[in-house]
Amino acid sequence: MNGMSEYDFIVVGGGTSGLVLAARLTEDPHVEVLVVEAGEDHLQDPRISVPALWPSLLGSEADWSFATQPQTALYDRVISHPQGRALGGSSGLNAQAFIAPSEAGINFWRDLGNPGWGWDTMSSYYQKSHILLVPPADVCAHLGLKYLMEGKYREDSGPIQISYTGTMADSLSKAWVDTFRALNYGLSGDPFAGGSMGGFANPTTVNSATKERSYSASAYFAPVRDRANLHLVTNSHVKAINFEHEAGVAMASSISLLTSEGASQELKARREIILAAGAFNSSKILELSGIGNPAILEPLGIDVVVYNPNVGENLQDHPMTGISFEVKPSVTTLDDLNRQDPAAISAAMQAYETAKTGPFSGGAINSFAFMPVVEFQSEAGQAELQRLLHTYPQATTNQDQASEYSFVRNVLQSFDQSSVAYFMYAAQGNFGANGSKAKDVTMALEPGNFITVAASLSYPLSRGSSHISSTDPTAKPKIDPRYLSHPLDLEIMARHLLFVEKIVSTEPLASMLKPDGKRRPASTYLNGDLEKAKEYLKRTMIPGWHPAGTCAMKPLEKGGVVDERLVVHGTRFLRVVDASVMPLVSRGNLQSTVYAVTERAADLVKEDWGLRP
Repeated sequence: MNGMSEYDFIVVGGGTSGLVLAARLTEDPHVEVLVVEAGEDHLQDPRISVPALWPSLLGSEADWSFATQPQTALYDRVISHPQGRALGGSSGLNAQAFIAPSEAGINFWRDLGNPGWGWDTMSSYYQKSHILLVPPADVCAHLGLKYLMEGKYREDSGPIQISYTGTMADSLSKAWVDTFRALNYGLSGDPFAGGSMGGFANPTTVNSATKERSYSASAYFAPVRDRANLHLVTNSHVKAINFEHEAGVAMASSISLLTSEGASQELKARREIILAAGAFNSSKILELSGIGNPAILEPLGIDVVVYNPNVGENLQDHPMTGISFEVKPSVTTLDDLNRQDPAAISAAMQAYETAKTGPFSGGAINSFAFMPVVEFQSEAGQAELQRLLHTYPQATTNQDQASEYSFVRNVLQSFDQSSVAYFMYAAQGNFGANGSKAKDVTMALEPGNFITVAASLSYPLSRGSSHISSTDPTAKPKIDPRYLSHPLDLEIMARHLLFVEKIVSTEPLASMLKPDGKRRPASTYLNGDLEKAKEYLKRTMIPGWHPAGTCAMKPLEKGGVVDERLVVHGTRFLRVVDASVMPLVSRGNLQSTVYAVTERAADLVKEDWGLRP
């Protein structure tokens, strides 16, 4: 901090969002920006930079290692919830899949009362955040990426490097694409055009030149870290935001900081304080600062600065589960690496160190699909859907939740909107673990080669919460996602799970499975039985590790915490910029949307303060 105690902007959280903001705001050399990060600088850490080593970060010092309250619908299981606790946040911890949202989902944000947040505005910010290296023509044809050659939409030129790790030798990715074509769900267009459906090879946040992870710390922060107006403090926690009051409005003026040495320090913001601490920590800091529900704050002795019972509510995530299928010995997988086989690790490391090739050089998830409930596409299926909607009507008088139910209902009734994301990876998953340790899910236990096909519900109706239970700034919040608490989530997700068996029994993927091969967990022979699928879900479901919504961007009367300029309701000079502001979770992995939201937020801040574009 160079001894300074006053800055123009203080960004709380040096994660995916915080470092984007810092890089963009310091483009104006007259603006002093401080980034406060609770974790450490891991820019030189191979566990982050080497794409395939991400599971080694789970449960480490670079992971917040959050955990839920016992989940009633999941037999009271306590579910681990990793989130990045390092410079770069979860963009340095995730499995690198770079997935597009839907135009309809983003337009719903706008329709909730957020002008300027529809697809017509946001699509350019997706492009601004990343750049894609288009593979050679033969690889594009092999992986079904011909739309990239057309160049109708691709004008991206941003810092995040994304690429396709598949090659002509990648038989699994091609089989995935061809299998969905055989199911009459071949990709309908460029996923980043906002409306595609079907199976496809997805890009990952891997720099094609260096074969290293591209994330906010390496792509946004590292190139500008020597700017004289950019300051960083790590290993520090924000105790609270402090306010001055004028005409009944709380004006954010400073933060109280708990340093790595255990000392307290007050740092002033001449212009704004921006929370970018993630879906669990941003709402936590608001509550520690007196913004929230008095029923939560007052028993802890916290004076209420702004009454807003919406803080920490509206928690959403993508519930997911999967099934692992044994494949023929000739199919190359990552199972030996996951089993920590010394020879496999040595060979992979040598290939990576000498030629930047081999299994360490690519992202874990390269095959994706956006799909509807296929059962509902027939006349009989539509009748079954109407029965479900009648059985489980929207069960609240809250107008905002009614609009969300209407949105999900329209998605389910549509023939061209997806309600699930399927993905495949070339290793055994351990969905039989109870979910209490995130790393367990990535560990291969059985001998043999496996692929895993997972299903993730795109738009769950279940809503949870994340709230403080202590005034200790280092204490973790009380997280209760209430997974599957809305019965329609279980009904829809069970049907998507049954379709996994259809996917793997369709050629050419079917021919890659070992005849009479094992499944993991062993209880996953569902055979089209809906009740078995529901039971399996309740015993194996874990989150997609995509928490969002706890500081929702909505009008206050609709359940909002921030307005359309991301300013906290009832305050001035305080914004939130991270996944917590998403009023509805986007349909796929969140990192592309977090980057886009933050790029737009940076422009809003610059506009409001007359900074250099």
